[in-house]
Amino acid sequence: MTAVVDCDECSGMGFLVRRCCCTDGGDRLVVDVGAYRDEAYAGCRVCGGDGSVAEVCYRCGQSGRRRAQLVVTVVNLDSGAAASRRLVPGRVVPQVDAERVWRARELVGELAETVGVRGLRPRWGRRRLDDILVWYPTSWQPDLPQRRRLALEAAALARQDFDPWRVYVGRSTETPSPAVPGHELARLCGLADLLHLDLVVEARHRHGWLLWQVRYDLPGSPVPRERHVAGAVDLASAVAGTTVASALRGLDERGRHAPAYTVRPVPTADVPRVVDLDRLARKVLADLAGDAPGAQAIWRDGRWWHTPLHPAGRVEELYERETGQIVQRVEQKLRRATEPPDPVWWGEPIAQRPCPDCRPGTRLRRCDCRRTAASRSDPHCPDCAGAGFAPSALRCSTCRDSGRIPAALTVTVTDLRRVSHETWRPMPGEAAPVVGHQPNGTTVHQLPTRWRLARHATTFGVRPADLSRLDEDWPLDQDLLDGTVTAFDPDVEPARQHLERLAAGLPGARLFVLAAVPDAPSLTDLLRLAHAVDLTAVLTYCDHRLDVGDPTKIQGERWHVGLAARDAEIGPELPLYASVELAVARCVEHLDNHLLATVPRDPEQPVPVPQAAPSPPPPDPTVLIRRLGNHYAGQPVTASFNRGTCHLWLAEEGVLRPLARAATLRDAVEALRL
Repeated sequence: MTAVVDCDECSGMGFLVRRCCCTDGGDRLVVDVGAYRDEAYAGCRVCGGDGSVAEVCYRCGQSGRRRAQLVVTVVNLDSGAAASRRLVPGRVVPQVDAERVWRARELVGELAETVGVRGLRPRWGRRRLDDILVWYPTSWQPDLPQRRRLALEAAALARQDFDPWRVYVGRSTETPSPAVPGHELARLCGLADLLHLDLVVEARHRHGWLLWQVRYDLPGSPVPRERHVAGAVDLASAVAGTTVASALRGLDERGRHAPAYTVRPVPTADVPRVVDLDRLARKVLADLAGDAPGAQAIWRDGRWWHTPLHPAGRVEELYERETGQIVQRVEQKLRRATEPPDPVWWGEPIAQRPCPDCRPGTRLRRCDCRRTAASRSDPHCPDCAGAGFAPSALRCSTCRDSGRIPAALTVTVTDLRRVSHETWRPMPGEAAPVVGHQPNGTTVHQLPTRWRLARHATTFGVRPADLSRLDEDWPLDQDLLDGTVTAFDPDVEPARQHLERLAAGLPGARLFVLAAVPDAPSLTDLLRLAHAVDLTAVLTYCDHRLDVGDPTKIQGERWHVGLAARDAEIGPELPLYASVELAVARCVEHLDNHLLATVPRDPEQPVPVPQAAPSPPPPDPTVLIRRLGNHYAGQPVTASFNRGTCHLWLAEEGVLRPLARAATLRDAVEALRL
């Protein structure tokens, strides 16, 4: 049977007619979230009141056809071997469970045995052994007439065409045992004390479920709204699924209105080696007695504090839909029944002033007709009509909607074992010599050493390029590393401008910096993966040594690492990552997206089924790439590797110019006589 079928979404037509989203709320200007009336809005900007719209079918990309096949691949990073299996109707008997679900475990196990994989590595993409490969309808039976059975199998496979190639990466050694949840929660508690944060274990009723979440918060932060909370069905699962990065994710949003204090040194509290999860869960559940919508256990100052959550009124939000209707969302606010005592590490409160460029609680922002806060507005401005403030859907660029600008900042630098807390406060008359000028003539100043975060790299034994935002997983800006500031306002001292731009909108006026090499596989592992699945690995590098000392230019080196189909045309990439480790980490993090981009878009073309025998590991190309980049300093150079060829390219005015082609990178570089 063919591996391509008509799209069941549009019946093979390539477009479809659907109900307009205005019918959800009915013929009303203001509609409630979740309301459904199946009635067209007479003034709809999308359908004109008809209630239906025609659009391109997003499932088949207007082709009317969908690929009814799925490829599963297992790669052994230690040997370079790969084995794949193509699933098409009639070729393989589906191994379904009682719910008609075919999971990956058995098939991946067979392929893993073929290539000698004994343990998968979860950092490579998002693949898990319990992934659903195909979900068959309940009407499917192995003893159905062949024509009917194959049609059902084809339809089920076609519904997986959004993810047609599943690659599982492993090694010849066993996967390390997962951390015991009790030990892992104790580790998170210890890190909370180290960073001076609260570790919050929260259970909350949501849509008939009791969901558990583990996260870091700043003391005094309000309880997050319901739509910002996700979690697991039990505490052990919540802890097992929590990493330091996930616990910190969203701290900027949650701590936007937290009180700002400096950090004072305090003795380190004792942290138990293991937390009794059952006992902790029972205490949290006890606070859920009655009609309490939620409860929290807060680790602060070396102990747990327990409190139920109580309703604290409702919040109404209005936003405009593309139909022209106004959507009304009403959410319940929660508060803690009892607040824990103030943390012992709180120092003095940090003074703050109101933001001059927005009106807190509204969408009003300083209009573009007022270039500075002191300038006058244009009475003929079409946006503000002379008021000086105009509505905007964007955050305030000055305070990031916190409504306040702090006068000091607490900087926390850590490698998750050691920590340094500093208070940054501008001093009147602080020296800040001019070290450069922007193209428009604006002066660039460099602040004293205490403002330069790059100095912490030596303390923690890393490179400045390894310093990143702990709560955002993004490298630090060059201005932060070098303590440089562009003085847009000549009447305000550079140190104050630097601090206010940095601190505005930070949670509790605190900046968290991670001083550690990115936890990523090696570049040679990524090259071996590309070789095993017959893809092209693309490395782009730029040496900025010619710009050393110019604060308006990028310093050091920049990398980009990606994957492409074997015969794909290589285009220019702008290298943005300050280290090859970070570039590899980003590529591996988004590995599934890279692999999906290599699958032919035409459903008539099959998904590749790579097979590879064991092969020697590839050499590390970084030394030769740097040599090439040093010769062409200031211009990005690109090297592409596949199973038999290496191409070198030079980016000139946004176009790649071929430099050399050889069997190996060394041969290509030597051909250029470098």
